Amino acid sequence: MIDFFKKHPLYPVIIIAVAGIFFRLCFVLPGILAQNHERYLRPDSEFYMRAAYSLVNGNGYPGSIRAPGFSVTAAVLLKAIDSPLVISVFFAVAGGLASLVVYAAAKEYADYKTGLLAEALYAFNLTAIVNAPMLLTDTFFGVLTALQLWLFILFLKQKKSRFIILTALTAALGTLIRPINLLWFLPGITLIFFVSGISWKKKLLNSLLFLLIFWGVISPWMARNAMRDAGFCIDVNTGAMLHQNGAMLLAEVNGTDFESEKAVMLKNLNKLFSDKQRFPTEKSQVDYRKKEYTRLILAHPFIWLKQQFQWKILLPDVPTGFEILGVTSAGRGTMGVMAKQGVWAAVNHYFDGKIYLPLLFLPLLLPTLLTYAGCAVQLFCDVKNIRQKFLELLIFLAFAEYYLFLPGAITAPRYQIPALPFAVTLSAMGLFYLSEVISAYLKKNR
Repeated sequence: MIDFFKKHPLYPVIIIAVAGIFFRLCFVLPGILAQNHERYLRPDSEFYMRAAYSLVNGNGYPGSIRAPGFSVTAAVLLKAIDSPLVISVFFAVAGGLASLVVYAAAKEYADYKTGLLAEALYAFNLTAIVNAPMLLTDTFFGVLTALQLWLFILFLKQKKSRFIILTALTAALGTLIRPINLLWFLPGITLIFFVSGISWKKKLLNSLLFLLIFWGVISPWMARNAMRDAGFCIDVNTGAMLHQNGAMLLAEVNGTDFESEKAVMLKNLNKLFSDKQRFPTEKSQVDYRKKEYTRLILAHPFIWLKQQFQWKILLPDVPTGFEILGVTSAGRGTMGVMAKQGVWAAVNHYFDGKIYLPLLFLPLLLPTLLTYAGCAVQLFCDVKNIRQKFLELLIFLAFAEYYLFLPGAITAPRYQIPALPFAVTLSAMGLFYLSEVISAYLKKNR
């Protein structure tokens, strides 16, 4: 068997990708059997689906609340098959196929065995699996960030400008799916200047190309929103940071809880925005929310900064898996419990004391544990050899920490998905290094 795979190295790659798709489709099956897509909905899904059906019915894209990428894609799928479950199936397959892109990126960055292990860690990641059929942007965005990573690594290795152009294009398309990518041009350009083997003139040219492509793709949509009195933005949902992250900040400052602070803030905002002379447009309301959030940050900068580094974002998304299976339900205020009392209290609250339930997903938790262990080993080695590994650390900051840092205090495990492609790449490298160290130690002490 080993000799067969050595002669046909792409077979394991295909097998892993097919297995990844299979596991994702397993979580679509409950919805198909029940002919009910509601288990794949979350509060954010309401607008995405409403916008998709508006497009299907020829009524155009409604408002500026959300970025258009998911809804436009969903509309195309709904036009073909009039069932939201087709969207779940599509993204389950797309999420599994993304592991092939991860393989290509890791192989290009390191070698074949690293690519294969990175692919497996991504394909069998519990959070990526259970979120694949959800009617949300996370899986779609994760596919784009995987592609974004691969294209940049191709540029890193081959120094050809066409790859940085494609990286910028992919980053821009990702921004039209999730606006969190809007600031990625900053780390993107920074990385260009640290790539060795190309002249400063070419670095400047590539940076200019990156900016032109990136802003050229997203600006028309932002201009469309500006003409609708929503401001030059991807969407107006960025204003929600005030009653989300801002409420979490106030909860810690006041010693209260997230849900109560959020409720009070929303009540006050609704009353304030009822004054249409002072706040006549979406832009004026969003500008006020941003200004107030900035004021809170400046008043409590250290608490804000501490909340931006949330390790809880790395928790595997066991709850979503059980919700899809119909064992548990969402909307129980677990996030507030976690923020105030910690992870253990949140787990106990969510599972009604049945803390043995998460153990049922133990086989799928192993790839997550290996990912974190291997990534920690590789990052430790990088810091230890920072002069030689400085660029690798920068790539980690751009392709992983960027996506883990920006969500801030409002953490959901699905927010880790865009960070996974490079995280599993580093993890594969770290696990192979660790195996070599253990093997050398055992050989020495025989």
